[in-house]
Amino acid sequence: AANVALNHRIQDSTDARNKLQTHLSKVLQEIFDMEKNIELLKKSIQDKQAPMQVAHTRLDVRTRRPNVELCRDPVQHRLVEEVGEITDTVEALQARLRDSENALQQLLRTKSALEMDLAVKNNSLFIDREKCLAMRKTFPMSPRIVAC
Repeated sequence: AANVALNHRIQDSTDARNKLQTHLSKVLQEIFDMEKNIELLKKSIQDKQAPMQVAHTRLDVRTRRPNVELCRDPVQHRLVEEVGEITDTVEALQARLRDSENALQQLLRTKSALEMDLAVKNNSLFIDREKCLAMRKTFPMSPRIVAC
């Protein structure tokens, strides 16, 4: 009965370890995807810098016009709108980048916890299989009656 219980415990531990390994592999895939997403967001933010500089330069040139040429026409208003749109887009991308970096940190913490749990399960299985089960095999299984 004790051997059956021990074998049942080993099977349960093995199942739990397999589930942990599956979860760990999914977390590792999510980490890979998140890192890729972060790189794309950084590239998108960097790609917005050139149009922002062009719009700022044009706006700056227009504001330095002399006398009558310095006016608020539709082109001026559109340049101001464009700078605002690009700024809003960059801010939204930066917010998504922060969120993605936070999610990556959480995934890394989860990965670490899963690796610790997996190490504990592997150690438990080693103890149950190699130590306890091996030791139980050395004990006699049939009860003996000792005569006095």
